[in-house]
Amino acid sequence: MANTVKSNRQIWGTDFPIGGEWDAGCNQQGRWTVRLEACPLYSDGKLFSVVYQVFADHSETVLSQFLATEQGEIDAKTLALAAFDARRMS
Repeated sequence: MANTVKSNRQIWGTDFPIGGEWDAGCNQQGRWTVRLEACPLYSDGKLFSVVYQVFADHSETVLSQFLATEQGEIDAKTLALAAFDARRMS
């Protein structure tokens, strides 16, 4: 049975908080996370970012960004899980 990714609203009944993070997984080198960030370039002022964080040097690579909607959150989480799984399987 496949895992079903749910939004913060579906799980907790509230929107994902700005500055909040959701981790998809980690290994000895780093972690894959979804973060809701303030972003003045978008009309609603926020954006979901899928980020890979390297533990050794604290650097971050933004893998993708999504609109700050419930579907955008689900899509971001799905991508983060896929990126983690792909790295774990290689």
